[in-house]
Amino acid sequence: QDVDKLVECLLEAEAQYAPDGLPVMFDLQVEAEILGCDLKWYPNTPPTVCSHPLASDFTIPTKRLTREDGRIPIIMEATRRLKEAKPGIALYGLVCGPFTLASHLRGTNIFMDMYDQPEKVKELINYCEEVVSEYAAFLMEAGCDVIGAVDPLVSQISPLSFEQFLTEPFSAFFDKVRAQNVPSTFFVCGYATKNIPAMCQT
Repeated sequence: QDVDKLVECLLEAEAQYAPDGLPVMFDLQVEAEILGCDLKWYPNTPPTVCSHPLASDFTIPTKRLTREDGRIPIIMEATRRLKEAKPGIALYGLVCGPFTLASHLRGTNIFMDMYDQPEKVKELINYCEEVVSEYAAFLMEAGCDVIGAVDPLVSQISPLSFEQFLTEPFSAFFDKVRAQNVPSTFFVCGYATKNIPAMCQT
């Protein structure tokens, strides 16, 4: 939440590890916080989403992100400062993947929704893709060299479900990044081996 501390920590990481690249902020709650999720903060780790605004009212949001929303100004400013201080390091701009962001908004209901309301789920994920693509554009504008989509929930579904719900939005996301001549990465933590072929197709 403090741009000076964020930059200080990134510079210290660079000094200790001499990496080829650094993620400016690894926090999958940035977009969710802006879209109405409450966060629980901890002393030494990123915050956790603790409320789901669509849990009882599954209405697709219409809010769009701006450069002034939430912690986006902090992250953009940290990117600019780090780019100036360490121009030889690749800066990674990370966005919350659209499936994980959809789950932040809807909660665990989203897994039953995939069976009961598949078209509604697709609509929500497509909305989330548009939101994270907007955020990615702000990160590229600030100087990020690589854009990474981080979607841990992908490890919880089958390849068939991936193709049904995620192939189209992820392909759209990566197409937008590629159109800016910026390389991208797709990161899923957990046991995602079964989904790697489907992920590669996007």
